[in-house]
Amino acid sequence: MSEINLKDSNQAICKKHFADLVCDEFTMSIFNGGQSAADEKLANLDITGYAKKRNNVYPERKRGSSYLSPYIRHGLLSLNEVWSVVEDYPYEDKVKFRDELLWQEFSRHLYAIMGKKMSKNLNYTMINTNKTVNTQEMNCINTITEELTKTGYMVNQTRMWFSSHHAFRAENNWKVYEDFMFRHLVDGSRYANRLGWHWVMGNQTGKLYGFAQSQVKNRAKKLCEECSLQYNCPIKMWPDENRFDDVNQKFDFDIISKFGPQHIVDTGKKPEIVWITGESLGDDDPAMKSYPDLPVLFIFDSILLKHLQISTKRINFLLDTLKELAVKKNLVVHVGDPQKILQNYNYASTHACVPKYKDIISKNMPVVEFPTRRLVEPIDFYPKSYTSWKKNIVLTQ
Repeated sequence: MSEINLKDSNQAICKKHFADLVCDEFTMSIFNGGQSAADEKLANLDITGYAKKRNNVYPERKRGSSYLSPYIRHGLLSLNEVWSVVEDYPYEDKVKFRDELLWQEFSRHLYAIMGKKMSKNLNYTMINTNKTVNTQEMNCINTITEELTKTGYMVNQTRMWFSSHHAFRAENNWKVYEDFMFRHLVDGSRYANRLGWHWVMGNQTGKLYGFAQSQVKNRAKKLCEECSLQYNCPIKMWPDENRFDDVNQKFDFDIISKFGPQHIVDTGKKPEIVWITGESLGDDDPAMKSYPDLPVLFIFDSILLKHLQISTKRINFLLDTLKELAVKKNLVVHVGDPQKILQNYNYASTHACVPKYKDIISKNMPVVEFPTRRLVEPIDFYPKSYTSWKKNIVLTQ
């Protein structure tokens, strides 16, 4: 276990504490971490024309992306407040934008139910019948990959291109590329990223999302025009429709075991510290807000990071966020094993519907635990599709 001195530069911190826990050299993303950066992004949000622009890729100035996802992913902005702030926009733009927020919540629900099983097939197994193609000279794939590694971001359209291409037309296992995307995306989460891959591959719907040259010409014409393979494109045709077989998923739907407490759980013991996780770093974290005078603890899980090998772009975003929080709170940041560190405290926390959080608290429960902030109430069924889920949900607001 080692304590991070947040007064050091991000580069010095990465060199001292994360040298063997990351996949790249020190790289800043296009996102500044922190509550103030999140609040500024939300205050300047303009989704006018979102319905028409949301799938634009290049040039960047024509994109409709909100660039809010890293702040939502780490709890600096809640889905609820983003939902509310677009109330007065044109109907079509508002509906399309809110549908993306619902998809995020859908992915969180699925992950709460499935946990680590999200790495396997959802509703269908897929047998790939497509031939391998050489991707080395494809300007579209090279460009979007370069943008990911340099900036820590991809728009939704290029995420689907990347996923479809590497799921059906590359020889490696899809999980290799899903891991690659997850490592570099500043908004990377196993729930949203992995569900996106399952949807593209047809494991969730039984129908694949195809990627072909025509999409690049429509959404990023310049990439084709500057490609040496423009007239000999290996993805000129759509990928084959693969073979899909049903998977029968069965789950125990005890809501508390899947989604955590629905009300504050208080053991009667007094907390001496608030533990915050990467799922809930905002000023409105329920545990931190309820105990404004208590010290705050954040732990970079060295065991998990050693396994994941995420990018320094993601570490930088978290460090920015923690440095700003340290101005407001008595914050201690460690790199180490959360289970061992938390043994020394009676702590309060906000529930996170991720497997790692559940593993940690199974060894040492919080003395006060707060429910996860949600856009949609927990469900008591396995949603086979986004549509079926959407028909049966209740918004929390």
